[in-house]
Amino acid sequence: MLLAKFVILLVLQAAVVVVVGVCLIPEPVKRQRSLVDELWSRRPRLDGRIVGGRRINITDAPHQISLQTSAHICGGSLISEQWILTAAHCTEGKTADRLRVRLGSSEFSRHGQLLHVQKIVQHEKFNFTNVDYDFSLLQLREPIEFDDTKKAIKLPEPEQMFADGDPCFVSGWGNTQNLLEPREWLRQVQVPLVNQQLCSDKYKQYGGITERMICAGYMAGGKDACQGDSGGPMVNEAGVLVGVVSWGYGCAKPDYPGVYSRVAQARNWIKEHTGI
Repeated sequence: MLLAKFVILLVLQAAVVVVVGVCLIPEPVKRQRSLVDELWSRRPRLDGRIVGGRRINITDAPHQISLQTSAHICGGSLISEQWILTAAHCTEGKTADRLRVRLGSSEFSRHGQLLHVQKIVQHEKFNFTNVDYDFSLLQLREPIEFDDTKKAIKLPEPEQMFADGDPCFVSGWGNTQNLLEPREWLRQVQVPLVNQQLCSDKYKQYGGITERMICAGYMAGGKDACQGDSGGPMVNEAGVLVGVVSWGYGCAKPDYPGVYSRVAQARNWIKEHTGI
């Protein structure tokens, strides 16, 4: 009898190993959802998100900066000798004295200049729940001198529109999702702009897309920004800063293009605080 129980136990254990081995994902438990559950399910992931891109030099994107605390946390764009535009979710809850900016380097951990931040100007309408108005300005303690590795990016006109399918370039030191493509070196990926209504439909379960957002990517997936790219630039072929890397579901997933903060919608706000 004891032997029979032992055999049954071994069979059950083996079954568990097989199930775990194939990584089955259980169906969600069907139960009454609380208000907290509802809010959480609609909250997008701040994946920040370069997958499927290529390695570039800082001279190819001299506007690119690395925002750091003890290490790289986000990207950003030089818009003048003393001002940087990044994402509000990158600076949320942080103080200027905790932040550093590395610029003029293709590597986020060395070379170039590592500078102090004097002031953070976070958009007063930033909404962490749906990531609306995801803009933040950083003022450096001292103005820098431009050269081949450090240049300001061209800003769009207020409420300037861009055509669906226009190619844009996203750069950063974010997760590449590939061990053969280390993130220490700056990378860039080309992605087309996506129709606003189509993108909003794809993200319907997360509350959709607002007028302060613009989408880019491939419906087939495979190319996108990723964790660590948040706050970085999305630039069109004319060299205009179209978007700031903001959020999305996963990285380079089919049917989920990247969502960017639409810079043209914040153009007057930028001028109000920086004079640019």
